[in-house]
Amino acid sequence: MKMHTPASSFPAMGRMLALAMLTLLALPACGDDGATDEQLQTVENQRRQLEQQVGALETEVTQLKAQLAQQEQESNANQAQNQALSAQLADIAQQLTEARALLESQDWEGVYTQLTAARSELDALRAKLAATDGSLELNAAFVFGGTPLTLGQTYTTSGGASVSFSQVRYWLSNVTLLKQDGSTAALADSYHLMEVINAQSVEGTVDPVTLPANRRESVLARAVPAGAYAGIRFSIGVDPTYNDNLSRQSGELHILQNMTSVSWMWFTSYIFTKTHGTFQPAGGAQNTFTWDTGTNANYRTVEFAFDSAVTVNSQKRLTVNLRADVANLLTSLNPATTPTIGASQGAASTTLSDNFAGMFSVVSVENPDR
Repeated sequence: MKMHTPASSFPAMGRMLALAMLTLLALPACGDDGATDEQLQTVENQRRQLEQQVGALETEVTQLKAQLAQQEQESNANQAQNQALSAQLADIAQQLTEARALLESQDWEGVYTQLTAARSELDALRAKLAATDGSLELNAAFVFGGTPLTLGQTYTTSGGASVSFSQVRYWLSNVTLLKQDGSTAALADSYHLMEVINAQSVEGTVDPVTLPANRRESVLARAVPAGAYAGIRFSIGVDPTYNDNLSRQSGELHILQNMTSVSWMWFTSYIFTKTHGTFQPAGGAQNTFTWDTGTNANYRTVEFAFDSAVTVNSQKRLTVNLRADVANLLTSLNPATTPTIGASQGAASTTLSDNFAGMFSVVSVENPDR
């Protein structure tokens, strides 16, 4: 099995090889009658060590090439920056090709010089990548209890009633990563409409506009500042800066998302959440319910700490998997007695907004290398 010398051990190996060079250069060439078997074995051992170092750096270059290619696909990284990094990798690869040629000719000193230069450039390149923006994938799967939420399917509540949903929608906004020192990194244009809906017509438009059926449970943020993070924060709804002025645009905010309506203070504020469906108490009649929230008082913020700190940069992925349990929306609220929640139902809107904030739980936090 080929021994792999960790890249981090190269400086120590380099010092050892530098001392060995003096011995190697003083030895007769391999095969000369003046060299003892022990000396020849020493030469062979050093050659193998040098070859292992070349192989280790070649593997690292290959890995970095793959990471750069993936970074270019997944992020909004500056194209000129990527080209510069790729050119630097190509230069390092050429140095290693030359090192292999020198290895074949037993130019030990030349090999050592090429390896030293390649290692130095790789260290500089890794430092650049560690400081380059990474990405965050935030998943919030719709479920009812332990079951994936499906529109039109009947579920049983904890009280024995039957409930089904025709749509569930909410604004997930202002995603922010939390550092261990208390500082934060807010992600730009972070307004995302999470939903499970059937096709529906947009209200209040002169020309007919139809939104297609959709299931949206994931957000991909492509420009996350490089750093170490200890938690995540996000909000449900739209903050007053944008909620009080629909002419301002950011992220996915737009009146054609059908999260404003004539009956919901048209051109005044957004609807933060929509939960519509049917409800049938045990032994009772089935009726529809329409629960919407959307005033500034309904804006909620959720925060989770990670079990351990995570690193985000161009070489480290961050995926946060959440569960959004819609069953939690029925906590302390009964569609049979409160079939409608809107701007005029202040107390019920407050409870529903709290329930939306409480429906999230962390499933896992993943932070692998690219």
